[in-house]
Amino acid sequence: MAGPSDRHPGVRVHEIDPVNRTYTLTGGHHDKLDLRMPYDIDVGIGSDALKAL
Repeated sequence: MAGPSDRHPGVRVHEIDPVNRTYTLTGGHHDKLDLRMPYDIDVGIGSDALKAL
């Protein structure tokens, strides 16, 4: 079981499937969010990055 200091956010990325017109999971990120579509995104989301805020 994870304690409060072990918790940090995660990001799940979804895209619309053009055939089924439903959202489909395309990735999960826990320490760094690094995407190129639909925009270039490169953001630290780990515990250290959040403490720096």
